[in-house]
Amino acid sequence: MTRTDTVDPVAEGIAEHLAEPGWVVVPDFLDAVGTRAIGDLLRQRWASGHMRPAGVGRGRTFQVRPEIRSDRVLWVDNEAPPPVLADFLARMEALRAHLNRTAFLGLHEYECHLTAYPRGAFYGRHLDRFADQARRQVSTVFYLNPDWREQDGGVLRIETGTGSVSVLPEAGTLVLFRSGDFWHEVRRARRLRLSVTGWFLTRPVTP
Repeated sequence: MTRTDTVDPVAEGIAEHLAEPGWVVVPDFLDAVGTRAIGDLLRQRWASGHMRPAGVGRGRTFQVRPEIRSDRVLWVDNEAPPPVLADFLARMEALRAHLNRTAFLGLHEYECHLTAYPRGAFYGRHLDRFADQARRQVSTVFYLNPDWREQDGGVLRIETGTGSVSVLPEAGTLVLFRSGDFWHEVRRARRLRLSVTGWFLTRPVTP
């Protein structure tokens, strides 16, 4: 069996781009039916009031700071995730395994939350990796917004070191980047903006 018979070309492309330049945009990562189902779930959670204000920091330093970020989130329980997330999470698990085989990143698990930016919400310039913890290695954002237009705002702006790239949050698009290397921001949304936001993590460090 040849190598092309066993390697997922999408995962291979992601691995190559994470090595250099360190970020990648993947359109149509999940089929339209699966993407729509996740979007419907998130809209239900939003309408029912399950989403909570996001914060900055972790543990004792966690704070809700709407002047820095004003999105709302609902963390996914990895032990009992919603069934509509099964295909997405399976693909992320396969990608984790592939990145470990090809890039030797030592990724232990994937965590994610459902994310909603209501009209007017934003997230200022930041890094995804905590100052006191380096477990987050690769950040991911999977978008759930059909028919998104530039005038709807809410673009993800990634600083690449030689400039910046802006990504429209279009349904089915997956963005990945090295968590500790790229400053980024979410510009103010002009309509409800939905995504699954997550991180590939290394193992916890035992004291």
